[in-house]
Amino acid sequence: MKTEQKSEPSRRGAGRSDQPALSLRQIETLHTVLSTRSITAAAKLLNVSQPSISRTVKRIEDVLRLRLFTKDGKRLVPTKEAMQIFEEVDGIMGQLTGLGRRIARIASSSDGVFRLGATASVARAVVPQAIHNLSRLHPGLDLFLDVLSIDQMAQYLLTGTGDCLVTIAPDKHPALASMKLGEGVLVALLNQHHPLAQRPILAAKDLVGHEIICFQSDGPHQRAIRAFLDGVVQIDNPRMVVRFSDTAIALASQGMGIALIDSFSIRGQIGPDLVAVPLQAPPRFEVFLQWNRGRPASRNLDRLADELRGLLAPNP
Repeated sequence: MKTEQKSEPSRRGAGRSDQPALSLRQIETLHTVLSTRSITAAAKLLNVSQPSISRTVKRIEDVLRLRLFTKDGKRLVPTKEAMQIFEEVDGIMGQLTGLGRRIARIASSSDGVFRLGATASVARAVVPQAIHNLSRLHPGLDLFLDVLSIDQMAQYLLTGTGDCLVTIAPDKHPALASMKLGEGVLVALLNQHHPLAQRPILAAKDLVGHEIICFQSDGPHQRAIRAFLDGVVQIDNPRMVVRFSDTAIALASQGMGIALIDSFSIRGQIGPDLVAVPLQAPPRFEVFLQWNRGRPASRNLDRLADELRGLLAPNP
């Protein structure tokens, strides 16, 4: 009967498939020792003890079955094979060091791009104030602000053009998430020479017989204007209709009529010819932050939300 003999692995293939691989930490330690030619210096750079470095080097030699250093007095002298290993790993370790720095910059958000949109009212002053604070806290962050009309908002987020947007008219698209940030009210903006400019407060009845600058009928401003006037002042066929609050402010400055706009718009410069007068029982506006729930969110979104909440917080 023939007995089956186990064949021994050839010398060429011995130890290849079952040889333990070096860990990244071991490779880093070996690279540091080869770079410094000193156990003491390597221990300081890696913030570990000298015995730990010595044990790691001995373990690497055992794993590789290869002598890596000889001693010349107190100096470590790499073997030829050790220097060949150094040439293999030196470039890779440089790349890993650069990668570590880039990851740290991403983690601290001190670098990168943050692009956000805003509708016209909050884009006049509130959002610029918030991104100014962000840029001061994170000077390496590149900030871009896009001013959007209401009909541009959904596509801006769905296509990934921007990271988020700030608006008083949030889009109801199911793919978009919303966060309320604060509130404002409807106010009257008048030329300083207007007969109502010196009133401490205005009721709807005070506006009878005066020209009202109106907005598009389906927008949040016009809905608030109708709610305030509530049939007391007829605006079914307005003489002046604008799309953006900036235009209403410009017309009011020229004495063309009373602009009823949100209080966010008058946080910015409105010109010396204009006076803002509060309204009796004014309709309210809400400010929202919106983003695409299906896309990765930047931590800058939370930072922007914090800045906006602070700016929109009611005065004590």
